[in-house]
Amino acid sequence: MKENRKNMILSRRQFIKTTGVTCTALLMSGSLPSLLKPAFAAELKEENINDVLKKYFGNRHIEVSHVDLRAPIIAENGAVVPIMITSDLPMETNNYVKKMYIFVDGNLNPYIASIDLTPANGKAAFELRIKMRKTSNVRAIVETNKGQLYGAIRSVKVTIGGCGG
Repeated sequence: MKENRKNMILSRRQFIKTTGVTCTALLMSGSLPSLLKPAFAAELKEENINDVLKKYFGNRHIEVSHVDLRAPIIAENGAVVPIMITSDLPMETNNYVKKMYIFVDGNLNPYIASIDLTPANGKAAFELRIKMRKTSNVRAIVETNKGQLYGAIRSVKVTIGGCGG
């Protein structure tokens, strides 16, 4: 038993030595930084809000009405910004709000969340807490079952970093 344990310690030491030598060689060759990057690091570039809106809605017009977006003027902590969206549009069988979306212009990925609704919901309302990277506009967009888009925009100032700012 003692002999097996001694062999394990030696093999661990050998492993650490080998790992250290390999890392040093990779560091000297300049390959280590690229190996240590997370897989998603290439996707961390900031997306343009207009491109994102076009991806979700195409060239359809977003009318600024029928949506009430409540958000603080100043968010003390960008990690937990309370948002509330309501719409005065009907929730009837053949005429209802089908989906609600939230976008934050200043986040790396502006799309935050969406929720599917049916007439059974009774009211088009959605409340959540979001992360904001920096001071920017928050957009709420609702889509009806007929494909019409309505929205609201609210500027929110972030005083403490949320997603990294």
